[in-house]
Amino acid sequence: MHLVLFDMDHTLIPNDTGYLWAQFLQEKGLLSSEQVSLRKEILADYFAGTLDLSRAYGFEIDILNGLGHRTDDLLQEFVQTKVIPLITDKAITQVQQHKSNGDYLVMITATLNNLAKYISEFFGMDALIASRADINDDGSLSYKLINDACMGRGKLVHLEHWLTENSFNPTEYTFYSDSHNDIPLLEQVDNPIVVDPDDKLLEIAKSNSWKIISFMN
Repeated sequence: MHLVLFDMDHTLIPNDTGYLWAQFLQEKGLLSSEQVSLRKEILADYFAGTLDLSRAYGFEIDILNGLGHRTDDLLQEFVQTKVIPLITDKAITQVQQHKSNGDYLVMITATLNNLAKYISEFFGMDALIASRADINDDGSLSYKLINDACMGRGKLVHLEHWLTENSFNPTEYTFYSDSHNDIPLLEQVDNPIVVDPDDKLLEIAKSNSWKIISFMN
C-alpha cells in the first residue's frame, strides 16, 4: 500500500484555517477584535517556531466550547463559504491523481479534528489524523489533548499510533507539506514533497534534493 499524507494549512489550503475561522466568527459577532488579534499572534508564533501549545489549543477549545450546540453548523458554513473557495485546482488535481492511482490518502494536521474533518471530507481523504481534545463528563472539550498535539515530532507519534491501531504496514510513504515544523516527518518518508514552502523548509529541501512544487494557480 502506498500511503500518501497531506498537511492541511498552507499546503492543501493556501491559508491558515484557524485564523480564517476567527475572522469568520468575528463577522458573525461571536468573537471580539481582541480575540482575533490574539489568534493572529498565535499564528505568528507558529511561523516563528515559538508556539505555546497550551495557549494555542486553549484558545481554540474555549471558542468551540463557547459556541455549544451551534458549533457544527457554524463549522460547516465556514468551510463551505470561506475555505473551499480558496482551494486551488492544482491541489484538487494532485489529490485526485493519487486517488486514481489507488493510493491511500490521509490528511495529517495540527488543527483540531472538529474543523479538519470537514476539509478532509471535501477532499475525499480515506482517513484523518489530527489533534483531538479529550471530552469532559459534561460533553465539553477538555484542555487535555489525546496523544498530545499532532504537530512537529508529534505527527510521527500520531502516525505511528494510527498505523498500529489500524494494522497498516505501507510499502511506500509520501508526505506533502509547506512547513519546517514538519521536517521530522518529511525526513522519515520515502517521498518528501515540499509545497509552497516557508524559507527555512525551502533551504532544507534544496540541500536534500527534495521535490518542490506549488499548488498555487
